[in-house]
Amino acid sequence: MAEINDRPIDESYVRDLLPTRDALAHKWDVGGVIVVAGSPAYPGAAWLACRAAGRSGAGIVLLAAGRTVISTIASTIPEVAYIPLPETESSSGARKSAALIREHLERATAIVIGPGLGTDDASDNLLSSLFGFGGRAEAVRGRMGFGGEGNSSANGAAVAATTIFSESKVNVVLDADGLNWLARQDRWWESVPAQRMVLTPHPGEMARLLNRPVEEITADPVEAAAEAAANWSQTVLLKGGNAVVSNGESTFVADLAASSLATAGSGDVLAGVVGGLLAQTQSLVDSAVLAMYVGPRAALRVEDRFGVLGVVASDLPDAIANELALITS
Repeated sequence: MAEINDRPIDESYVRDLLPTRDALAHKWDVGGVIVVAGSPAYPGAAWLACRAAGRSGAGIVLLAAGRTVISTIASTIPEVAYIPLPETESSSGARKSAALIREHLERATAIVIGPGLGTDDASDNLLSSLFGFGGRAEAVRGRMGFGGEGNSSANGAAVAATTIFSESKVNVVLDADGLNWLARQDRWWESVPAQRMVLTPHPGEMARLLNRPVEEITADPVEAAAEAAANWSQTVLLKGGNAVVSNGESTFVADLAASSLATAGSGDVLAGVVGGLLAQTQSLVDSAVLAMYVGPRAALRVEDRFGVLGVVASDLPDAIANELALITS
């Protein structure tokens, strides 16, 4: 199992992880993040992820979404740029959408995929086109879990030329419906280069990824996150209670938990924060640890105003920006 980091994740520790900004920096120099999120049923997920990425310091945020989503939220978040995607469930439409996204990957340094995408054929085909594997399929017995073989991509296996990994150096934050899609793909970790993704599951999503009962995840979240990260060769941020971050070599446990984060959309915010920080630091584990540190603290400060029951996800991006500012003050 990965070594548990015995240094407290306190302000002194995370201050050294914070990105810095040169006075002459350009927005793309600071860090560009693409957010692939939202659907007609969940346009707010795209708003939350984009707002959080911007409030976490990304120099520019681009939302890749259908025109329905864009028209719903554009007037409320004017600083975001847009990549309008075809609104179709066809595989040809998905390939066109993937191509439109990949056109912007050369300048971006992070991409957040999954919040509010839905689980229909359109999102399935889009994710398959972006990652270069998968496709809608029935769940099969033993579809996921810890395999005994190593990650072939980590060992140098070639990755298909049409994937987001082969065409750029962009790192991926995968959340929500992106994780649910991934859980349906057999031995997906063999098709993804090592340490190119931060996966941000809650215990239920982790259980689906591992094909294990959720009770096993909640019984020992530290072991689950560390073992999964090591076997997948990716970074995992396991949400719920005291969150856990592991890259398979080092594991960090949050010193605080906030029950007010058990509210719709808080995971979309977290994914945006990780993406915004990742665009700047280009360190998967540092961005995940920073997000894990500021998230509960922001929620607790909002609780001071609205109470535990009154916190909603749209309160969090601005509160997270305040927490990041306090670290450097």
